[in-house]
Amino acid sequence: MYIFRHLLYPVLGVSFLLITNGLATAQTAGVPLQSPTYPILDRLEIISGVQSPVHAEIKWANRREVAAYALHLDTLPNTRLSARDHADLQYLLADNSEWLADSSSYLKLKRKKGLFKHFYRSPAHFFEVNTPDFKLRINPMLNAQLGRENGAGAFIFQNQRGIELRGEVDQKLFFYTNVVESQARFPEYVNQRIKAFKAIPGAGFFKNYRSQVLDFQDGYDFNVATAYLGFQATRHFGLQIGHGRHFIGNGYRSMFLSDFGAPAFFFKLDTRVWKFHYQNLFLELSPVSQVDIPDGTLLPKKYAAVHYLNYKVNSKLAFGLFEASVFNRSRQFELQYLNPIIFYRTVEGMIGSPDNILLGLDARWNLGHRFQLYGQLMLDELVVAEVFSRSGWWANKWGMQAGLKYINAFGLEHLDLQFEHNRARPYTYAHNDPANSYTHYNQPLAHPLGANFAENLILLRWQPLLRLTLQARFIYAKTGDDPASENWGGNLLLDYNSHEQDYGNTIGQGLSATTTLFALEASWAAAHNLYFELKFQHRRKNSIEDTLDLSNQLFGAGFRLNFWNSNLDF
Repeated sequence: MYIFRHLLYPVLGVSFLLITNGLATAQTAGVPLQSPTYPILDRLEIISGVQSPVHAEIKWANRREVAAYALHLDTLPNTRLSARDHADLQYLLADNSEWLADSSSYLKLKRKKGLFKHFYRSPAHFFEVNTPDFKLRINPMLNAQLGRENGAGAFIFQNQRGIELRGEVDQKLFFYTNVVESQARFPEYVNQRIKAFKAIPGAGFFKNYRSQVLDFQDGYDFNVATAYLGFQATRHFGLQIGHGRHFIGNGYRSMFLSDFGAPAFFFKLDTRVWKFHYQNLFLELSPVSQVDIPDGTLLPKKYAAVHYLNYKVNSKLAFGLFEASVFNRSRQFELQYLNPIIFYRTVEGMIGSPDNILLGLDARWNLGHRFQLYGQLMLDELVVAEVFSRSGWWANKWGMQAGLKYINAFGLEHLDLQFEHNRARPYTYAHNDPANSYTHYNQPLAHPLGANFAENLILLRWQPLLRLTLQARFIYAKTGDDPASENWGGNLLLDYNSHEQDYGNTIGQGLSATTTLFALEASWAAAHNLYFELKFQHRRKNSIEDTLDLSNQLFGAGFRLNFWNSNLDF
């Protein structure tokens, strides 16, 4: 495959960036997406004002950096951290204990007697190896959820089992893998989406599942795996190759790249110089799902090349530049996009402008040891004159995000609030060649609502007790569905040349609808990364087309071990 035979070119192209006296930290296996590590890191940097080596916009976070930052804060005098904050630090230290094996902090974590002497020698890991040249962590993964949806005869449930391994050799070569087998029956609004787009959010290949025990025939059986191998080529530069998902941004959503869709094959270059973190992602994607594709048929391919440069000015301020190109070449990678430092618009012009190019800018600002302001601006196509004329021209395609995080809100310890607004104009992320839309496996690569939407959300997270976490989410979204054989800009899989009108396009056009979602969750941490949970969710969609109205109330309970779920909030 071309992408393998020409990996040397981007490596050579980035080498000039390495000539610097700045300090960079070697790569490691990353912290899984949706892990509680991320809100903990956010609040610690906001409260303390002590700069973290982690560039919070780029996820996965580096475990070595997380451990180093936690250890540094834990030993600093006169910080603003409370006893509960130091408990959060102990969580981070325990979760990343392979980078503390030679420190007194690890000795405090380590137990004199584990389970049968060999297992759970420290509270976070089922099995571990610590030597100067080799580190290994092995953990089981379990997720069991059972609930009831109003008006549904059968139970809603998730039954997921897996295993996770991570480690490193000689502090140069590191690896991570997990594989999770899943059976699930989803709420009706999720089932409707699966039928419409022939894809399960966050998953790839799937098949139908029937349960005689719970008496239903409309479940799904699917596997989800993440695996990658990384090499730290120099102190400042490393590379990875694998299969997984990524996230860029500070928000609950991302207008650049999110983990809502299916995992994908990737090749990644990471460059850490001075205050910069520069990441290149080369992705192999599918423009369709396996549904309606004959068994034994190879799915078609498309590709994406992504640049993201983050500049961390200090502990309070950071800026980022984003660029992505999606293209298909009859299974051939476009070699010019392997240049890791060129402006993709230049390449697109040189090869005839056939591809889908996205540009973005983001920023965050921590202030007052209580707040964080953050935002993203994503440009697909834009004509400035048409913007100022307010004509609603169809090809003014852009999206934006604006958010606020409020730590220890109203003076209450560990009460954190988050307010966020997201929107994308009709036809954003789409393309005149549907294979070049900003999607993978029929699912958006950015916001789960695709385009033609405006969304407001409020998130609350409170730990009234050390082991008890209460969470609430309120989401209000305005969207526009498509009547039969029409394209009003919300479906990224349609050719944007089939738009209904050149001017007068507004967010929510088509079959206008509002969706309100309210969710409550209570979780009890019985042990490290072992949670018992109770859940409630109310979702209501109100459309001008009455047949599209839908109301759901869900009640459920379950437990998770080393498992991080994405919420199906759309």
